[in-house]
Amino acid sequence: MQETILTPDQYKDLSKKIIHAVDTRYRIIPLNSLKDRKYRLKVPVHVTLEFDEDKVIANFDDIEAFSYADTASEAIELLCSEIIQVFEDLVEDRENLGTLPRKWLAYLEEIIECR
Repeated sequence: MQETILTPDQYKDLSKKIIHAVDTRYRIIPLNSLKDRKYRLKVPVHVTLEFDEDKVIANFDDIEAFSYADTASEAIELLCSEIIQVFEDLVEDRENLGTLPRKWLAYLEEIIECR
């Protein structure tokens, strides 16, 4: 005999609350600029913002780069700096890169233009 824990209405209400909790904790946003005069994004890229209790984490999964700060705008600004730093480091050490960093560099060269 199967015992019902939640009524259909309770299940529906719980589902809505879970979806709302996820929606308010994570947000995917387009990044249109690296906020640096030396570099320009050729196309927008998507970054994930995660809202923790007292911090905001900005994440660019394509190259495993992230930053965190007290506000979303600060986290995004720090993430832009991190993306630039990763790009510059990869370009500088181009000849000694492993498989994954080589893929990151190829991708970054597709989306970043040096001015």
